[in-house]
Amino acid sequence: MSFVKLISDDFVKNCLEWKTLVPVIEKSLVDISIKNKSTIQPARLFMDIPDKQGLFLAMPSYSENDHALACKLVTSFPQNKSIGIPSVLANILLFDPITGKIKAIVEANRITAWRTAAASAVATKCMHKGSKDILAILGAGTQAESHALALKEMFDFKEVRIWNRTRERAKILASKLPFECTLFESNEECVKDADVICTATYAKEPILQDTWVKEGAHINAIGAGQNHHSELSEALYRKSYLVVDHMESAEKELAGLTQMGIDIKGEIGNYLNSSKTVPEDVTCTIFHNLGIAIEDLVTANFIYNKFTKGQK
Repeated sequence: MSFVKLISDDFVKNCLEWKTLVPVIEKSLVDISIKNKSTIQPARLFMDIPDKQGLFLAMPSYSENDHALACKLVTSFPQNKSIGIPSVLANILLFDPITGKIKAIVEANRITAWRTAAASAVATKCMHKGSKDILAILGAGTQAESHALALKEMFDFKEVRIWNRTRERAKILASKLPFECTLFESNEECVKDADVICTATYAKEPILQDTWVKEGAHINAIGAGQNHHSELSEALYRKSYLVVDHMESAEKELAGLTQMGIDIKGEIGNYLNSSKTVPEDVTCTIFHNLGIAIEDLVTANFIYNKFTKGQK
């Protein structure tokens, strides 16, 4: 009898590098946009646990090309903070795609942060053709940190700016980063003249207005409040060219945008494989980074292969 391999966050941490992960994520985004049976990913399942104010998510996916079958399971219990446990916990279950037998359980909080930021790096490279001098980060949590790290390494921005509603959290984030950052009291001032903007908050009301964003800028929208499009103003959406990571997920999680008549132009994979192109005359571009299961699958599979290779 073979045992299920347990792959810890410490091992995951030692495996991940931006310049190796970003191409893996890019390929997965192309594969999922092809819409054939070799890559399958339904929209994520949400289940509320009302008596505990909790949330359970399941994110299955399959890739014939990667010979991989996986499901990420995520729990969100806000009260965990009071007992010293992370409020969000994620694990990826890897299965044998031929027999369905479970192969490994991979701790996945770090994977979630890294694969999301890697997808934003892919979209930034694809959609933003201008100079990349100023990066503005709105937020100071895990996703803000991973996006600052990924985009700084991949594009070598000259200036990285951070704004957060709670300045103390912005200071903590800046102290963690291995490069100099500029902290801003005002979100408007933070994004002024920024080439690339990342929003990674739980804002219930817009924290980014259309008049603040310079022409030609690119926005990676990552965070979500009560809905998945609350960080950006309606006017900003209307003047921008909007692309997502996965249309089926967007139809469910960004339903409010389509109800307002805001057009989603396509999946980022369509632009990566050149079946679509971003018009040259767009005012600015938005990549709505919902975070999808195929990214979890390919990242966990990449780590699993390193793990098993090390055991031989």
